[in-house]
Amino acid sequence: MIQNRALDHIGLAVTDVEAAAAWYQQVLGLYVKGKFTKPDGNNVYFLATADGSVTYEMYQNDALPADARGKIDHISYVSNDIETDYRYCVDAGYKICTNGIERIDYFWDNGCRYFKILSPTGEQVEFCQVL
Repeated sequence: MIQNRALDHIGLAVTDVEAAAAWYQQVLGLYVKGKFTKPDGNNVYFLATADGSVTYEMYQNDALPADARGKIDHISYVSNDIETDYRYCVDAGYKICTNGIERIDYFWDNGCRYFKILSPTGEQVEFCQVL
């Protein structure tokens, strides 16, 4: 069952990650919860509200079409058992929009594993397990 999960983060694909991260910090008062450098040299920021209740993941995507700029890329929920959650979604017939369970080794201390499914109207919903 994948219901009633805590929100992990909201993913924002932006065309200028440094400017976007600075704006969210200066204007909204968010703080840097995590900052990681991708192999392409661009930074990925995890910015959180003062109370920690909402976290945004911001990453550079220079290939964004004009109508996609500034829009939410995905909404991520916490997974404590990524394999069980993945199997549940596959068995339920949800459309998986990642290459199965994927891994990012350079996020957090030990990396994370995640997968995404599509809603009926095309939004990407992610389940993420920080390792």
